[in-house]
Amino acid sequence: MAERTQTNLWRQWWPFVLLCLAASSEWLITDNWPQAGSTVASETIACGLAAGISFGLALRNQSRRPSEASFFSAALGGALVLMGPALGILLQVPSISPASLVLALTLTPVATAVAEGLSTASLWPGLAALVGLLLVLPEPSFSNPLNDVVLLLAPLLTGVGCVLFRRSVAPTSGPWSSAAAFASAGVVFGIAAATQAIRQHALPALAPASIAIDFVLALLTILALQRLTASQYAARYMLVPLAILLQGLLLLHSVITVRSAACSVLLAGAAVSLLLSRSEKNSAEPPKIMTG
Repeated sequence: MAERTQTNLWRQWWPFVLLCLAASSEWLITDNWPQAGSTVASETIACGLAAGISFGLALRNQSRRPSEASFFSAALGGALVLMGPALGILLQVPSISPASLVLALTLTPVATAVAEGLSTASLWPGLAALVGLLLVLPEPSFSNPLNDVVLLLAPLLTGVGCVLFRRSVAPTSGPWSSAAAFASAGVVFGIAAATQAIRQHALPALAPASIAIDFVLALLTILALQRLTASQYAARYMLVPLAILLQGLLLLHSVITVRSAACSVLLAGAAVSLLLSRSEKNSAEPPKIMTG
């Protein structure tokens, strides 16, 4: 019985664990290889590949097709989840700093709590994480209106998308839901990539590393969200900055200060609170999604 419980826990949590590890390690690659950074073109191809794999699995396994309402919810929710963190890239706003985006995305749990109609007590993890990161990161500049819009919409779209996608998840139609999410996001990224190419009168440069990174992150994002509640998934935006902070302390031999220690405690506390939350009714058995 204990062994079965451990197996079920692993099947439920492994995409989320790998997602946090991959997302928190991305900077190690892009710092040394700038060409590996995400672009609308690489996101388009990554989502297209993931959609093709999902459709193939759905047809091979003869998975039950979801209702039109569930399919639309999966398509819209999945697209918002994948596009929210990449909104600056999508709208071609290069002036947004990564630190500002990290700060903004810590408010994703606030958006999920509001979208789910949870009590005001559910708002504190996101607010606590924001306060913690403000202790170690520079305050974002609000001098550019377009930047402000992106920073406001990024957590809002991501949080609402998490809730919409979770409402579409069913054990028997998982591959179709994931395919809808990847395809809809791929279409939006594709339109942005085509618009960018027309404006620049040149085809976008593509690096295999950027496609691979975007593909892995997109795939793990949907796999994780299919197995967890929206609030639990939103803990990603606390755990990834926490992991990067700890990596900086270890790899760069930075001095541990009161601010960095307080930030770590607030991020960890907020993440644990979200991971232990039960805003949705989870089944003990994770859905069979994206598996052969």
